[in-house]
Amino acid sequence: MDTLVNKTGTLLNSAADVFDQVVSAASQFESTLSPAAMSVVRGFMGNDVLSAGFFLMIMGSSYTFFKDLIVGYYQEVQSWFYVSIVVQEGDQLYNWLSDWISERPLTNSIRHLAAKTVWPENDEDLDYFDDGEEERPKLVYAPGSGTHVLYHMGYKVSVSRDTPEQETSNEDSEQNRFMKKQSITISTVGWDMSLLKMIVQDAMDKSYKKKAGKTTIYSTQPFDSYWSNSETRAPRAFHSVILAKGLKEELLSDITMFRKSARWYQDRGIPYRRGYLLHGPPGTGKTSFIVALAGHLRMNVCIVNLGISGFNDKQLNQLLNSAPRNSILLMEDVDAALVKRKAGKDQEGENNVTLSGILNSLDGITAQEGSVVFMTTNHIRKLAPALIRPGRCDRKLLFDYADEHQIRGMCLKFLLSRSASGQLTKDRLTKDETPSDEVDPEEQARMDIYDARVREVAEQICQKITHKDAVTTAQLQAFFMLHRESPDTIVDAIPDFLEELKQEREALSTKKRQRRQRDGKMKAKKEAERKKEKEAKIAAGEEVETTEDEDDEEEAAASEYCSDSDYYEEDEGDTTILHL
Repeated sequence: MDTLVNKTGTLLNSAADVFDQVVSAASQFESTLSPAAMSVVRGFMGNDVLSAGFFLMIMGSSYTFFKDLIVGYYQEVQSWFYVSIVVQEGDQLYNWLSDWISERPLTNSIRHLAAKTVWPENDEDLDYFDDGEEERPKLVYAPGSGTHVLYHMGYKVSVSRDTPEQETSNEDSEQNRFMKKQSITISTVGWDMSLLKMIVQDAMDKSYKKKAGKTTIYSTQPFDSYWSNSETRAPRAFHSVILAKGLKEELLSDITMFRKSARWYQDRGIPYRRGYLLHGPPGTGKTSFIVALAGHLRMNVCIVNLGISGFNDKQLNQLLNSAPRNSILLMEDVDAALVKRKAGKDQEGENNVTLSGILNSLDGITAQEGSVVFMTTNHIRKLAPALIRPGRCDRKLLFDYADEHQIRGMCLKFLLSRSASGQLTKDRLTKDETPSDEVDPEEQARMDIYDARVREVAEQICQKITHKDAVTTAQLQAFFMLHRESPDTIVDAIPDFLEELKQEREALSTKKRQRRQRDGKMKAKKEAERKKEKEAKIAAGEEVETTEDEDDEEEAAASEYCSDSDYYEEDEGDTTILHL
């Protein structure tokens, strides 16, 4: 049957080639008609040039008609003998099937390939930087655009990658170019769909097998309303994120209870959604905690980039509603993502997400059930009350500067000879040891003495660095990593460390004061010009109204940009923490 279909296609393609030859042989058009017919045409058209154009038009139209007829007939005949499955870009199955196709052995009939580089994944080998031969990525080839033939379990399978034609003539060409989706079609001869369904199931099973035990991070591209990118990574150890005492356990308990309470929410008619707002100074572990929490609960993370180019309210709503199950929706720096725009006036290529769009996406009629949303911000006072009310943000938690519990925990984390899991850390091993090897008694005694000394150093550090010093966990991490090989001298380096942080804050405060003064002068100048224009209009008897642009400028001045220095105030050289 396959041979019959191929021969039929060859015959129809030959017929199409004949028509191509007829059109190209324009010089023979007149010879195809009788002299009497030619004389009638010349008399009607007036000259030979117009008559030749007339014949070209007739033959071109005939060619197009018969060619479309032949192609349509060929496709109809092909549909009688083939079964197929079409998968469109934007569905997770598109990526699964693409990976499955790239793993198939390539046949000689494939003439067009798509190549990409892939770095090998080996979670057990942590030597990312090898001093020996330079490691190179693996080259992966897959069938490119067009129709190709692959073999699966001895059966011939046709794979077609279709890329829609891009329109560049209309005003929204840039957006349409990204919104047009590609598709993959797999087909085979016969009337039984079981082989194709087996291929789809196999592609999904292999994808989940690769992701087993890992955290999948989803993201999107400009103008996309679906999760177009995904990557897997080893889950971050939950104990590696050190928060204020009890805060990590409180959040874990809350989200665990929510995940088990679907029936409880349904029985009481409450929308089954949970929202968290993590706020505080930059570098206090907000995003790190979310990623570690996802790995601990075996959840995925969907990064909702509200500042991406070309993003609008409609795409945001579609994106949140199509998030994969068992995922955490992460909106970072939500305060910086909101923009002001006039209703109904999107700016092409700009971010057009509005507060109203975010509110409707979080708890509107079409909001996804079972969603877990984490929002982070460095400036909670810039957020609208409607955004952080219960129902959208059920829990608001402050990630503050490091306290005594965090300082002690981070010191032990970076300096102890054993990790929290009890294994020897990599830099404490001798050349021939592995983490699973037993240590001899003398070496064990030496490490016990070393760890006892580290605990003494940790207590000394807690006395030198306090919560009032306004040190973030990110700054502590950098400090401990710099001195992790010299615990005996780390205490002596603390004064210089705190002095450096103080100078950075003073520089930020100075820069902010200068910006405020500059903005104040510009505002005063504009106000004087505006007042002068109003007085002139009043003197001329014209009506004076407050324009929409003036309102926007007042709003922009009210929501002045906040920097890191907004979390403290300097009072005669002392630093006072402002808890928001």
